[in-house]
Amino acid sequence: MKTTAVFKIVSMIILCGFSFFRYMRRTGLSGGPGLIILSSHEGSNYGRTDLSQARTLISLRRLDLIKHLEMFVSSLVRLLPPETSFVGCFAHPGNSAPEGQHTGNIRLFLSSLIHHSPAYRRELNRDRVSAILDSCGLVVNDMKELNGLTYFHSTKKIN
Repeated sequence: MKTTAVFKIVSMIILCGFSFFRYMRRTGLSGGPGLIILSSHEGSNYGRTDLSQARTLISLRRLDLIKHLEMFVSSLVRLLPPETSFVGCFAHPGNSAPEGQHTGNIRLFLSSLIHHSPAYRRELNRDRVSAILDSCGLVVNDMKELNGLTYFHSTKKIN
């Protein structure tokens, strides 16, 4: 395996967590050109040009923690080219485990201990997320629950 491929895999595991990485591998989306990862805690440095060249966009922010979810998703979708993959996750209602525990990402877990749990949590399920993504112009290709989180893979509809 080439050094750059190993670096991409290790970077994705560090940024996304092992469960997310396993999901990405299962869907065949791990690596490749045009991969953009939107951090869950830091501001994004991606502009219109970057997003217009994306092939896969990963949101590390759980959907149930986004206050204006429809606006967030529709804004991203408008900037993405057709057939771009959008991947993310959300927690089911009543999940009592700490926020960072399921992702396998130590940094997220430590951050959740320091900052406590977020004040805002949206009640989401598979049907609600599918409806939101569909209304924003995305087709859901797959959803799978791993370690208490539901991961999804969607694709922007062709106009």
